[in-house]
Amino acid sequence: MERLYSLVENFTSYPGVSGFEDMAFDELKRYVETLGVFDEIGTTSVGSFYGIMRCGKENAPLVLCDAHLDTVGFVVTELCEGGFLRIAPIGGIAAKILPSAEVKVYGKKTIRGVFGSKPPHLQEPGESEKKMNVTDLCVDTGLSLDELKKIVRIGTPVGFPCKLKKLLNDNLAGAGFDDRLCGAAIVRALMMLDKSKLNVDVAFQFSGNEETGYKGAMTTAYRLNPDKAIVIDVTHAFVPGAPKTREGVRAGKGGDICFSPQTNRAFTKQAVAIAEREEIPYQLSAAPGRTGTNSNAVQTTRNGIPTLLISIPLKNMHTMSEIVNMNDAYNTSRLIAAVIASM
Repeated sequence: MERLYSLVENFTSYPGVSGFEDMAFDELKRYVETLGVFDEIGTTSVGSFYGIMRCGKENAPLVLCDAHLDTVGFVVTELCEGGFLRIAPIGGIAAKILPSAEVKVYGKKTIRGVFGSKPPHLQEPGESEKKMNVTDLCVDTGLSLDELKKIVRIGTPVGFPCKLKKLLNDNLAGAGFDDRLCGAAIVRALMMLDKSKLNVDVAFQFSGNEETGYKGAMTTAYRLNPDKAIVIDVTHAFVPGAPKTREGVRAGKGGDICFSPQTNRAFTKQAVAIAEREEIPYQLSAAPGRTGTNSNAVQTTRNGIPTLLISIPLKNMHTMSEIVNMNDAYNTSRLIAAVIASM
């Protein structure tokens, strides 16, 4: 579990708002090289990072494990008097969570800021009842406008900082778990494997642009041309007030294996059977249409790729304080490793 925690700690520390994933490439590459897992490492022009672990057998099939590198965030749209920034969201972010939230502004140098809003004492009657939009808020940097112009320009990305906080019962809070957590789970799974016993090569794809349209998964999967694919993402864990349909997916009960038209039925059944055989905790869900993950793009790449989707239950998705039960992440790693080893 400590190895997995170390991976999560590293992967969530890099910048990489959707569309700006290349900001993570140098640090990510340096760290992954120290792990000694991959025989080849590369990046693509649309924001994806990948590594390939070779089994050493001639003409071995290739299995792709996908998680997405990009995170939700913001982009600067205006520099204002008093050191304030107007921003627009990148990806789905609810404005009501933002007042007083801390952010990092990735300009010529990284500076910190805090979302400000009009305090209730200064609001007009009825103003507090109006719907809040992200574009109504400003980020306070504490700088003068002249100082700010030397560091930030329109188009600068802004993201949530990640401060990992260990909670009770193996729960962990932080930002960027969607989907850096899943990349960590994949790499931890590959560390569990004995390369000399494998019959397949394994590619790890940390794809870009998932939050804004699956472009990284689509293009990198096309480039790598795998025989099968395992997509790992997060899913909403049940919380009070959630729709009744979410009651079947709970934190602490294992990874969620999804049956969907966007996944391969035979491969999914195989994963369930392996989880049963190896006594790995798992949950089941059904998505009658699109899954909201990279499985949508990967399975239709080239001539079609049989795709399995496993999701890690997550609370507070797309916020600065997402919460995961680390046993779910670790058991997802175990399941990925068992599925690959069985091929």
